[in-house]
Amino acid sequence: MDNQHWQQAPAGDQPQSIFSAPPKTTFALGVMVGVSAISLFGFIWSFSSYRKAVEGETPKVAATNTNTAAAVPTDTAPTGPIDVTVGKDDWVLGKDDAKVTLVEFSDFECPYCSSFKSVIDQVRQAYPDDVRVVYKHYPLSTIHPNAQKAGEAAECAGDQGKFWEMHDKLFANNTTLTVANYKTWAKELGLSESKFASCLDGGEKADDVAADQSYGDSIGVAGTPTSYVNGNIVSGAQSYDYVKNLIDQELAKS
Repeated sequence: MDNQHWQQAPAGDQPQSIFSAPPKTTFALGVMVGVSAISLFGFIWSFSSYRKAVEGETPKVAATNTNTAAAVPTDTAPTGPIDVTVGKDDWVLGKDDAKVTLVEFSDFECPYCSSFKSVIDQVRQAYPDDVRVVYKHYPLSTIHPNAQKAGEAAECAGDQGKFWEMHDKLFANNTTLTVANYKTWAKELGLSESKFASCLDGGEKADDVAADQSYGDSIGVAGTPTSYVNGNIVSGAQSYDYVKNLIDQELAKS
């Protein structure tokens, strides 16, 4: 053996094992080992619990986008209706005496709103006499920089009787929203180009769009699309079946 690593101890001074150590020393070492074992077990248990939570073995809160309610579908029933005002200047599809009013706060650049339009179309087809649809602007300008002006374009088209036609154009082309395109679509819809351009470029409808958004804020709208079926909130781009169920509940009351 290499004597550099092993040297025989002098007689009478042999090293002792822990089992031949004094009782107090043995007891102290035992306590230390026990505490260490308990701590190690606790760490393993805590880490395991954490990993289970992360991997989905405990319920998780759905991710949300604070700027778009659209990303937060819910399967729970509304907590209760609120009184949503429909004014004489609002854009309405359907009969004035319809038993159900669906008010939608929407944003032309919002992809979830574009998706939800198909649900609105289905509602219109299924309930032509019983449901009226009301459109209100709620542009999320911080994440959709073209939404405000798109809303103004729809309003300018509305001055010439083509709000809903422009509404459909904007949603059908919601990834290419530009002022130049609004003017092109106005031409395609047969609008007076000069009148439309003057309205849009002059910002004549900015206050109308802002008024809808301000009203939405006042009743708790926080993202798009947010809709109300006779005052019962529909948060996000819910399915047709979800909206149909609410409409049928309201019709059953009448």
